[in-house]
Amino acid sequence: MGRHWWRTSVAAMALAIAGYLLLAIGQWVELAWSLVNTVGPTAVIVIAARRLPRNARVAWYLLAFGIFANGTAVVPNTIVYDVLGSDAYPTVADAFYLLFYPAVLTSVGLMIRRWPPLLIRAALLDAATITSGIGVLAWVYAIEPALRDTDYSRFGQLVRVAYLVGDLLLIFLALILVRSGGSTGPRRDRWGLSPPWLATGLITFLAGDLFWLIVGNNTVPGWVSRGTDSAYFAAFVILGYAVRHATATDEQRATAVPGPPGIPLMLTLLLALLMAPAVLVLEMSHGAFQHGAAIATGSTIMSVLVVTRLTVLLRFVGRQTEQVRELARRDELTGLPNRRAWTDELPRVLEQARQNERPVSVCMVDLDHFKAFNDTHGHQAGDRLLKEAAAAWLNQVRRSDILARYGGEEFIVLLPDTDLDAAGAIMQRLRQVTPGAQTFSAGVAAWDRAETSEELIARADAALYEAKHSGRDRVVAAGAPRPAAVGDAPAEAPARP
Repeated sequence: MGRHWWRTSVAAMALAIAGYLLLAIGQWVELAWSLVNTVGPTAVIVIAARRLPRNARVAWYLLAFGIFANGTAVVPNTIVYDVLGSDAYPTVADAFYLLFYPAVLTSVGLMIRRWPPLLIRAALLDAATITSGIGVLAWVYAIEPALRDTDYSRFGQLVRVAYLVGDLLLIFLALILVRSGGSTGPRRDRWGLSPPWLATGLITFLAGDLFWLIVGNNTVPGWVSRGTDSAYFAAFVILGYAVRHATATDEQRATAVPGPPGIPLMLTLLLALLMAPAVLVLEMSHGAFQHGAAIATGSTIMSVLVVTRLTVLLRFVGRQTEQVRELARRDELTGLPNRRAWTDELPRVLEQARQNERPVSVCMVDLDHFKAFNDTHGHQAGDRLLKEAAAAWLNQVRRSDILARYGGEEFIVLLPDTDLDAAGAIMQRLRQVTPGAQTFSAGVAAWDRAETSEELIARADAALYEAKHSGRDRVVAAGAPRPAAVGDAPAEAPARP
């Protein structure tokens, strides 16, 4: 389905909504237009979802079912009120209207189940916190009054409450979709994916419900009623359009990571937390305190959710810090520890060897003629040689050994429990597996239990210089360190050619 198909479909559905507004004269014409505006988005979702993998289609089919049930409720509604002239409440039409809410809940639940838990967990907690704050307002000013309204039967009161609970559910789902859709990428790319489109559709549907909640039992002009119905039809179109980006959404969500909470989110969470105290202040200002249990319950739920959210955030920050620390200690090209990490480990290994009276050796390795290799084959080939050499050498050393990139084409190996002869044998094994018919020179030094780590490295470096000066492609063992005179500085190796 190309861009032309989608443009034609959206244009047709937009014209159908316009036709309902401008040409819906008489109840049967309005009924026909309503069915057209319902069948269109339903058909689009069913047809477009067929291109998705089988395990991803069910969620969209459920969404289409919810739209179809809600939109076709106009048929029993017209029959009961306009044909039969009944004023009963509730009717079978309410069952059709209410089917939209569980269908959307199940649909979105199946979608987000396919996304990484790390991405969804924070969105769930944020959405639950904000919805709890709104729920306190909904209970005090809508749900509890509906349960006390004696103009309706007990069953009628429960049906009215079901609509209100369904709207809270849509708020919760919309918040999850918005939060999970804002992790990475530029704004235009993010809003080209299905979660924000789904959220926009649900919010548009909520706008229609909010209007009827405010109007209540009051009579409104026909054009106002048709305008509100158009909001529902527009919501159906937006929800139908979201399926266009379903595959891209799954692919991006599979690798997405949650973004840090921004100022808008923090302000929204703050407002949600302040809703319960605000209701308390309003009631006290009117000299009545009737909803203490509801306010206390809402405050408790939000407090638990906020603490849980902070715990998740702290763990996330801890993981991020550990990842940054690991990246700072690892060479980006070869994946080996870098010079900083190796230098940090050397004193620890030397101290452990001192306590256990075990030998330690250090080997400096330098690829021969690496600059000429780069000039001949290019820097990409040089990078590939470094990565392949690092991987081949790493397979020849023990898990307790530390092979690190020291800088450029130079590597360094720390060999615990290894004397000078054994270290030389290990270097010979590494020479045999060096890829690309390349060679290296190496200097090996065994710790004498008296010299510092800097002096040990300097001796290995001096041996490497000797190996390169003697013709390269060889391993040279460092001599014993000379006794230091009073005031002598640690010996430094001469610069290598």
